[in-house]
Amino acid sequence: MKKLTLLIALACLSIGLQARINATYLVAPQLKSSSDIVADDLRNYDFIYLFSAVPAWVAEDFDLPQEEINKKYVDDFNYPNPELIEEFISTVHKVGGKVLCSFQGTEFINIASSEERSSKFARMMALFARKYDYDGIELDWEHTITEELHLNFMQKIRAELTALSGGNRRYWLTTALHSYRNYTKEQAEQLCQCTDWINIMFYDMGGGVWGTVATHNCPLDQMKEAFTQQWKYFPAEKLHVGLASYGFYYKGIKPGEEVPEGKTLKDFGRYCQYTELPGRLADGWTEVWDDKAQCAYFVSPDGNEFMTLETERSMDAKLSWLKAAGFGGVFWWEYSYDRIKPTKAGERGKHLITDYVTKAIKN
Repeated sequence: MKKLTLLIALACLSIGLQARINATYLVAPQLKSSSDIVADDLRNYDFIYLFSAVPAWVAEDFDLPQEEINKKYVDDFNYPNPELIEEFISTVHKVGGKVLCSFQGTEFINIASSEERSSKFARMMALFARKYDYDGIELDWEHTITEELHLNFMQKIRAELTALSGGNRRYWLTTALHSYRNYTKEQAEQLCQCTDWINIMFYDMGGGVWGTVATHNCPLDQMKEAFTQQWKYFPAEKLHVGLASYGFYYKGIKPGEEVPEGKTLKDFGRYCQYTELPGRLADGWTEVWDDKAQCAYFVSPDGNEFMTLETERSMDAKLSWLKAAGFGGVFWWEYSYDRIKPTKAGERGKHLITDYVTKAIKN
């Protein structure tokens, strides 16, 4: 059986698993003090994606000479909390993990649509990763993306990382994509060649707070359909499936109900974290299982409120599918949403749902 890798985002942390799935966790950094950096909490994962720790870039700057770009975005770059970031990366390396810096943005279209800008940006990214001791790069281009430009951009980043390594160090390259993207067979083959794996965001598949129908966040039936349709040209082992330790809370609307005309779900709901669930259950909320979606709603005693969140049962169903299909792994958004912080400095925090999945995969 092939090895399973687990990734988490606080980065994104990854762990090698005996159950033979690569599991990935994604997290935005919640680093406020050294007490948030616990080696025993980090050693569970092989890879960590560090978000919000790269330069805030301006597309027009990449019309400048490469030397000026490198000086501004690499040589003169300063973290808001450099000692904390450096301690975090050092701790991950000490426990045997890897840290990838995640470049995100809505304006990548203004970089990728220009051959000159995209080449300069790719060079800057590689130099940034080397200078600040990252083990690789993730491109998180979620909006305005076109498949052709995305592929071209990824190929340039890979070329720069390969040139930079000189055969002495392995730099990893991954990308995060929405589940509804659609690549041709040729594009899929080329994207697989230049990436180590691809993270598919199989969450936010319901109404969220932007749509019109209050439905599940991560319904397994829709995940399976998207994989069969949109990702049919990709080998499953090259894909990491996105899961969520967050969900959505709604009030004044029923599961599966459409909002009145002129309204959106933002008028009825909000994001919620998994850490909210134990308190709701203690207040008498009940679980309602949806056999088609293979996940649950949690409903208030008066039936006027409900939440859509993952459970151990829904995770078991997803893991069974992951293993049967032969996926390379899973990743999570995000690290803090199900975490109970330790009461004493240096102790490991507890993750209510991701710890369960990690244990299930290992065993």
